[in-house]
Amino acid sequence: MTTASSRASVIAAYAGMCLIWGTTWLGIKIGLRTLGPLTGVGLRFVIAGIILSIVARLCGEARPAREYPWRQITILSVLLFGGNYVLNYVAETRLDSGLVCVLFGTLPFFTFGFGALMIGERARPAVMLGAVLAFAGVAVISLSGEVRGSLLFALCAIGAAATASLGNVYAKKHSHHPPLVVLPPAMLIAGFAVLAFGLAFERTQWDTVLNLQSLGALLYLAIFGSCIAFFLMLWLLQRIPAYAVGISSLITPVIALAVGAAFGGEHAGPRELIGSALVISGLALALVPAGVASAETRLGKT
Repeated sequence: MTTASSRASVIAAYAGMCLIWGTTWLGIKIGLRTLGPLTGVGLRFVIAGIILSIVARLCGEARPAREYPWRQITILSVLLFGGNYVLNYVAETRLDSGLVCVLFGTLPFFTFGFGALMIGERARPAVMLGAVLAFAGVAVISLSGEVRGSLLFALCAIGAAATASLGNVYAKKHSHHPPLVVLPPAMLIAGFAVLAFGLAFERTQWDTVLNLQSLGALLYLAIFGSCIAFFLMLWLLQRIPAYAVGISSLITPVIALAVGAAFGGEHAGPRELIGSALVISGLALALVPAGVASAETRLGKT
């Protein structure tokens, strides 16, 4: 593969990952109408894990149980698919969604720290400045007049960002394992564990879950928001810095805003447009020209 093709592949994968995760906000909003947060998260990752297990077998990536990197799989199941999502959903039960969005937007800053400590990855000053600018844009978009919440649930949202960031950097450190080897068992472990808690502590009207809209949202979150997006994320972590992947969390609110305006009946006014401009400017400063587009060249990948 030529360098130009490699760059194009990285940019396409990065754009696809951001686009998918930007649209999952609407899918989660629809899903929460009929499913409790723990049950929804559990079903999402059980379905995703089963699908990816089938794909891994078809692609020849399935292995005997003794050959799987169970330490990495267990840690990623706890960080990326368990703690991250559970903390985020718990925060959503008591905090305004805009505040949760801003608090989770601290993820890149945790990644700067974890990346430096765990893998010696140090972001350039321009990257940090761009992340700050983009974070300010997320705040402008998401925070309106009255912000309600409590410290405990705010800490849950920040904890979700820290947990996801640690999971990303850990995945980067162990990125020599193929995504289809790591993802299926990690998703299944987290999915069944979270689902067990959901079934035990949440009341679900299963007849409402099976309506077309709710089932469609669940399958979208499982197939696109989990199978495809996390595969792209691990694929990217093999090729670009962890901080570049982490910064993607700052563009998802802009995509979610556009999706909400187009399909969810939401309104985008001057404040949202200004915030979006700040996010895009910050990402451009952080990732171009020495960011995603040239990362493979800097890392010696072709």
